[in-house]
Amino acid sequence: MGHEPRNLLIQGENLEVLRSLTATHAGQVRLIYIDPPYNTGSGDYLYADAMPREQWLRFMVERLEAARPLLIDDAVIAIQCSFHQSAHLEVTLDGLDWLHKVMVFHVLVRHPGRALTADKQFNDVMEQILIYSPDPHFRMPRRERERDLSDYRWEVEIHGPGTPRLLGDRRCHVYAPEEWRKVEVAPGEGTFRTHSVRGSLREKNSSGRFWVAHLEPLDLPPLSLIRVPDIGDDGLGHRFFHSPRAGNRNGSYFQGVPQSSTVTRLPYPNFLDYHAEFNRVAAEGGVSFRNGKKPEALLRQLIEMFTAPGEMVLDYHLGSGTTAAVALKLGREFIGIEREGFAETVALARLESVVAGEQSGISADVGWTGGGSVAFRRFPG
Repeated sequence: MGHEPRNLLIQGENLEVLRSLTATHAGQVRLIYIDPPYNTGSGDYLYADAMPREQWLRFMVERLEAARPLLIDDAVIAIQCSFHQSAHLEVTLDGLDWLHKVMVFHVLVRHPGRALTADKQFNDVMEQILIYSPDPHFRMPRRERERDLSDYRWEVEIHGPGTPRLLGDRRCHVYAPEEWRKVEVAPGEGTFRTHSVRGSLREKNSSGRFWVAHLEPLDLPPLSLIRVPDIGDDGLGHRFFHSPRAGNRNGSYFQGVPQSSTVTRLPYPNFLDYHAEFNRVAAEGGVSFRNGKKPEALLRQLIEMFTAPGEMVLDYHLGSGTTAAVALKLGREFIGIEREGFAETVALARLESVVAGEQSGISADVGWTGGGSVAFRRFPG
């Protein structure tokens, strides 16, 4: 048997194709993204979209079970669906002993002020992406953002001797309100931002925990300053706290710019706004595909979130080929499976255009100029 192509587009019944891939691709897939028939009860789609609910759920689970051997241990499964079946599917997947829910993204896919048809009972503008993993310990990655220094705009000026005081095992210094002041300066390195010690900061932050244990119980005048040595990651060797203002119950502390990283790692929100991209999606890829094409920007976010370059993405409801097109542009490998004839007339045509350097979708943003390859097969061959 020759070397298996890394980028595959297969036309065939996805259940049988998935089962056949276990011989060649077991343990290789990092991310499954699928955009299956939503089972809305409508006949106005390219796929059968009106199965009895239990039949549709069996359809979904049977294919996930067939794809299971292809997954690496900490793979991610992302399933886009609508309100018609998302709750039932979520409950069903929660009942699988090998699959573990990570989160649910809620995606704005239409402008709330626009309706597709006037006879609908309500304007359906949201879809869901269910995120699961076979790894029970899977943790969501975090998004990186360059640290914003605009809030680091304070300096502390001390005008008095203060009073030494042992708090816990630290030799601190306490300054009366008239012995110090906060001065606003140009933002930058060496300056401070302020944090109110409240909510989760009281327990999940070393400064918050020190405040609760040692400073909050003190009977200090409002706006007294406390200098605490050997705390914080801003390289200053100390941290300033101050007692609450009169009538306020929360103290505060001054934090310098952390030295550990130039970026801030933040959790992803569970709400994604892609309504503008969905509104422009018809022109993407240079192919026409009525109902169901997803914007490349959405797939880019998911693929970059859950995979690294060179890792494999699987979409066994490929449709117009968006997942495969984005995987190519981001340097990931892919397997796309589609039963219908547009696997060749739409998806393959689109992917050949991507290889040649087409410039729609995310191409300009990621500097895509073409490259890679795709092998097309029919199953059974």
